[in-house]
Amino acid sequence: MNGTIDWEPGDALLFARVVEDGSFTAAAVALDLPKSTVSRRISRLETQLGLQLMRRTTRSLSLTDAGQAFYKQAAQAVEALIEAEHAAASVLSEPHGRLRVTAPAELGTKAFGFMLDFSRACPDVQLDLNLSNSFVDLIEQGYDAALRGGQPPKGVLTGRLLSSDDAFIVASPEYLKENGTPKRASDVAKLESILFPNWIRDSAWELSSQRGATNVPVQGRLTVNNLEAVRVAALKGYGLGLLPEGHCEDCLRDGSLKRVLPGLRRPLGGVWIVYPRTRFLSAKVRAFADFMEAAFE
Repeated sequence: MNGTIDWEPGDALLFARVVEDGSFTAAAVALDLPKSTVSRRISRLETQLGLQLMRRTTRSLSLTDAGQAFYKQAAQAVEALIEAEHAAASVLSEPHGRLRVTAPAELGTKAFGFMLDFSRACPDVQLDLNLSNSFVDLIEQGYDAALRGGQPPKGVLTGRLLSSDDAFIVASPEYLKENGTPKRASDVAKLESILFPNWIRDSAWELSSQRGATNVPVQGRLTVNNLEAVRVAALKGYGLGLLPEGHCEDCLRDGSLKRVLPGLRRPLGGVWIVYPRTRFLSAKVRAFADFMEAAFE
C-alpha cells in the first residue's frame, strides 16, 4: 500500500472487528449493524485496496496472505481507536433502549421477579422478554442476552454464573398424609409422579446420592413439559414432583411442599446469564448482567 490509495479508515476498523469476532454475523451484532452492511463495506475495502483480504464461504471465513498482512499492520491502530471510542462513550452512556432477553418458559418466579425489578430500576430500558423452551440463537435472532441452565457458555457466547441448583423430589403434605411418605427409592414407583419428560429416561428419574448415581422408577398419569406446571400440580396434590430448589424454595419454607427422600437429587449445573462475546458490552446489557448477578447473590 502507499499514500495514494483512497480507502475508508472506518472500513479497516470494521475489517479488524470481523477478524477478531470470527464472523460477519458476530461483528454485525457487536457493532449493531446489519450483516449486509458489514459485508458490503468489507467488499468496498477490498475494491479500494485492489486486494482480496478474505475468503468467504457460507460457514467460515479465512484471511488471505494480503489480509493477514493488512490486519497485522492495522490491528494496533484499530485497537487504539476502539479503546478511545468506547472509553469516551462509557463516560456518558446510560442504560437505555430495547433489551431483548430470552429465557426458558419454566423460568422460576424468583428470577422473573428479579427481571421485573431490573425493569423498574432502569426505566429507560424497554425489556422485551421471550419465554421459550426452544433453543434460541442469540446472534442470528438478534437477542441481547439469555438466561440458561446447564454448562458454561462457549464459542461466540460468554456470560456469568448466577447460581447453582439441584432438583429434589417434593410433594404436598396432604398427598403424603393420604398416600404415605416414601422411605426408599423403590417406594417412589408405588405413588403417582408428575412427569417432566426432559428428566425421564426409560421410565425413571436419574438421580444422585452420596452412594452415587441411581435410577428411580416412576409412573404417573400427568406428563407436562413445564416446571412451573409441575410445581402447581404438586401443590394441588397430584403426586410427587421433581423440582429445582429455585422453583419451590418459598413453598418449602412455608410448608406447602415437603422434601421427599432428601438424600436424592438431580444436579442441574448452573444458571447463567449469557450474551454475545464482545470486547465492549453495551450499557444496557452490562447493567442487566450486573443487576441479575447481584440479585442472585
